[in-house]
Amino acid sequence: METIEQDVGVCWRCKTPVEILVKKQWFMRILDLTDRVVEEAMKVRWVPDHMKWRLIDWARSLTWDWVISRQRVFATPIPVWYCKKCGEVILASEDEIPVDPKTTPPKVGKCPKCGGTEFEPERDVLDTWFDSSITCAVHAGWPDRPDWRRLFPADLHPSGADIIRTWAYYLMVRHLALFDEPPYKTVLINGIVLGADGRKMSKSLGNYVPASEVFAKYCTDAIRQWAAGGGATGFDIPFRWEDVEHGRRFLIKLWNACRFAGIQLEDYDPKSGRPRLRLLDRWLLSKLERLTAEVTEALENFRFNVALNAIREFVWHVLCDHYIEAVKHRLYSPEKYGAESRRAAQYTLYTAMYRILQLLAPFCPHITEEIYQNLYAEHVGAPSIHLTEWPKVDETLIDPEAERMGDVVVHVIASIRAEKARRRIPLSSPVAGVVVYDRDGKWLDVLRECVEDIAGTIKAEKVFVEAGEGGEVEVQEYEGLSVTVKA
Repeated sequence: METIEQDVGVCWRCKTPVEILVKKQWFMRILDLTDRVVEEAMKVRWVPDHMKWRLIDWARSLTWDWVISRQRVFATPIPVWYCKKCGEVILASEDEIPVDPKTTPPKVGKCPKCGGTEFEPERDVLDTWFDSSITCAVHAGWPDRPDWRRLFPADLHPSGADIIRTWAYYLMVRHLALFDEPPYKTVLINGIVLGADGRKMSKSLGNYVPASEVFAKYCTDAIRQWAAGGGATGFDIPFRWEDVEHGRRFLIKLWNACRFAGIQLEDYDPKSGRPRLRLLDRWLLSKLERLTAEVTEALENFRFNVALNAIREFVWHVLCDHYIEAVKHRLYSPEKYGAESRRAAQYTLYTAMYRILQLLAPFCPHITEEIYQNLYAEHVGAPSIHLTEWPKVDETLIDPEAERMGDVVVHVIASIRAEKARRRIPLSSPVAGVVVYDRDGKWLDVLRECVEDIAGTIKAEKVFVEAGEGGEVEVQEYEGLSVTVKA
């Protein structure tokens, strides 16, 4: 007997040498379909587009057919028996499937070739991907529902970059063989999560963070924000605790804003119609419509990070930092600033919060549902925010001039608040007076129209708007403006 030395691998888990054995296998003939696979892959929409070349290059590189049998214990049995006498292959009929040949004899009773009555079951099982390769048809209802083609091909096939050559490819080749149709219209490819060392997060590499540890520390909506906002679609994203923490802090900011709104809206009737809006109300609602358009366009193109970051930027810096601060005086003191002014602020807050919840719901389904049930369910009527219609952009509310003028007013308010902070004057403390200088005179009418809002927000007894150069203290010159604070 000749001794043969083999260079074999070892099991990564138990380090046992892996011996390679030559055995008969079952194959699916796929090389004949390569040209068709390439043709159909080019017609499919890929996100990102360059990912289609991974499937095409893989299909063109194959030089052997697909081995669909595996020598394992657990998997889908191959429904085949062999005649012990002549070796004839006995294939199960459709009405026999599913069947395990190891426990159930064939229905034929005897071999159709030699008449033998003893059979040997196939002990191999099917490759896992052979089952997965028909998921698009199965999800549509095939073979049980007569109308399964109503949902076939699938509108969207989400997948990972690491399984394009398996799942996306096997879906394509199997459905072409069975139905002569591609299985999907759009393929959405997600990146891989990277560990702190920059490599693919993996148990075998030891660079993974257990999901249970993350969920024990943070809520689901915070983690969903990390997943959606971590990077461009199709590209790998690193896991960073600080990103999840940022998501949690945003949820706290949103919750506090909605709690403030809920208190101020206790006496508000959404059916009362739209009141006469002030400049900052129109400013916010115009920006809100632009946000809706931006988020809708980003989601339609699977740019989840763009959509989420736009929402967070709007909530944090436009709504909370500027608008809410600028209307508190109108909400708190209707006897001074007028009931109509308060109702306009209520209308704007009610409208803006509802729209934000709708835009944010796909990313943060739990907190948006909770807020919706407390603030809006009774008035809107839908049992869940996830059953409301996606908002449509109201072009009549987009007002570029109101946005431009509102930006100026907001800047003046922010500049004065910054100057108070620099002088260590509490933001809630009143100041004797503020002078806003307009060097070119182009903003005089706008600023004088909004003097009441400026004074009320910054807690100033008097606000003067003058033409010309500024005084001794100039704060953040902007559009020809400078601000002097008189403490």
